[in-house]
Amino acid sequence: MKIIPDLQYAPGLAGDLFLPGDQVPDDGFPSVLLIHGGGWRTMDRSAMRGAADFLAEKGFAVFNIDYRLAPEYRWPSGLDDCKAAAQWLFCSEYPVNTQKFFIVGASSGGHYALITGLTLPRGMIRGIVSISGIDDVFVDSRFSPERYTALLGKTPTEKDLTEINPATYLAADAPPILCTHWRHDQVVRFSACAAFEQAAANIGAKISVYSYDCNRQFEGHGIWIPGTSPRRLYPDLEAVISMYLDCL
Repeated sequence: MKIIPDLQYAPGLAGDLFLPGDQVPDDGFPSVLLIHGGGWRTMDRSAMRGAADFLAEKGFAVFNIDYRLAPEYRWPSGLDDCKAAAQWLFCSEYPVNTQKFFIVGASSGGHYALITGLTLPRGMIRGIVSISGIDDVFVDSRFSPERYTALLGKTPTEKDLTEINPATYLAADAPPILCTHWRHDQVVRFSACAAFEQAAANIGAKISVYSYDCNRQFEGHGIWIPGTSPRRLYPDLEAVISMYLDCL
């Protein structure tokens, strides 16, 4: 594995590019834009280092990015950054296969992954993965309203929530989507995933959901193996995500 750190994709914004190795396929490596969580307000790309390692081990080129955080930068600043990073990687000089271009995010990064993938030009994105993501903001805002005050700089109206809700951008021709979610998630309720799944099914979008229990308790999202550094996803999650991406 080779890591090229601190690649600037926009003024003042950078990411680390993980390349699986020196043996480059003729059409380049399948590629992933990787987006961290933190309620749109905290964390940086180091939070996803373990996920980047896992994806690179599976043969993907991974661009693990930072983006502007609320409340200093309000919606849609972070989303604009994710879209800029996707465009940068897609058009970069690095050996990425633009026919196999994916977006993966966790928690609020799952929200950004969904809207980024759903609003970029059709055909650009091969698939989207939301790991315990804020898949439905109407559900999530009832449990964590402070996130939305920080993101928007005000108490959101229904119109505001509609604008930032991933389901607003669903269409029958949307890229295939995988949502993974612990049924007892302490940070983003599983009901947000279920609401998005229903919205996608109603419109005929391609969606798969991996919901799980696995006896995990009181672990926040229930996605990270306790004590790992950098944090690694549980093996079942890594297996489900890699199998899904490989099949697209």
